[in-house]
Amino acid sequence: MALLHPFTSLLLLLAVPLSRAARQSPLSPSAPPAVPALPLLQALQARAPGSRGWQAEPAGGQPLRYMLNLYRRAADREGRPRHGRSLGTNTIRLIRTSPQGGQPWAGRWYVQPLTYRLEGQPEAEHLLRATVVYLPSLPLARGRLLCALELSATSDTPGALLSPVARPRRGWAEVDVTPYLVSGNGSVGSLALQHICVHAGRMGGHDAPVAPSHPFLLLYLNDTQAGLASLAAEPHRHRRDTGTLAHDLPGYLREQEGEKSDCSLRPFPVSFAQLGWDHWIIAPHRYNPRYCKGACPRLLRHDYHAPNHAVVQSFVHQLVDANVPWPSCVPYRYSPISVLMIERDGSILYKEYENMIAESCTCR
Repeated sequence: MALLHPFTSLLLLLAVPLSRAARQSPLSPSAPPAVPALPLLQALQARAPGSRGWQAEPAGGQPLRYMLNLYRRAADREGRPRHGRSLGTNTIRLIRTSPQGGQPWAGRWYVQPLTYRLEGQPEAEHLLRATVVYLPSLPLARGRLLCALELSATSDTPGALLSPVARPRRGWAEVDVTPYLVSGNGSVGSLALQHICVHAGRMGGHDAPVAPSHPFLLLYLNDTQAGLASLAAEPHRHRRDTGTLAHDLPGYLREQEGEKSDCSLRPFPVSFAQLGWDHWIIAPHRYNPRYCKGACPRLLRHDYHAPNHAVVQSFVHQLVDANVPWPSCVPYRYSPISVLMIERDGSILYKEYENMIAESCTCR
């Protein structure tokens, strides 16, 4: 029987109790699964709805499909923002309407009052722009349904028909409502509109009225919350804790068999399904922060981008005092990651987190 490497044996001892505990402890709102000590996962856990059975938006819902298309234009399968992306902000929140009761149909006409609640938005998120997205035209069996949006009359503002800001993209139209969400020096608590449609074409006597999809509100926000980016970007010697190792133990053992000696970038994927988060994190399906590992060479080449201090430190270690530590292999450059998720209140959130994926390594 072949003897295992002592470090490999230690990993197996750590992983077995963790896997046994996972089998004995089903997911529940009061006891979420343990989260590896990665900055992105810690930030996401604060937004987790909690219960795996929770579901706010059907998979085929138009708001979710719209946000998925937006996400795919902005990021790749791994969540890295695409080169030349034009979203112009790091946070986009989709808020669905709270429709009023009553019968919206009167003959050919459809009139539905809509209210968008804005209470509870984080103070760190500053509004840059707000639009309401709707379908101006919907094909029917006989004719079409033509729709528009009207600002509901209040004591401060008269009712007015809202015009799209641009040609519809894949059938959608956007109306700029930013001026109606900012009053004085602060934001208002809600937005009231009317969704008005008319059936253009022949109507049969037995035709059932087709209710159009409710328009939804998009908030383009600048999240100024500090601390997360600096935590991820701080250079330090790589450390893998037991919670992290349990997620990719087979991959880690394979890596040890053919381990590289030089300081280089290594993969470390964490699946959101493994964490029990795949019911509310829509994209990406996994997070691969990657890490740097290996020995720094005696002669630091220019492609390591090592600072002068690291070069001096390596000479001091070799020629003067061996107690001076050798330069460490650490990340040099990072990229952000984009995440699409459903929040506790049912809104859909697109968010970019800075400095979350290691892209290259250095010695320092």
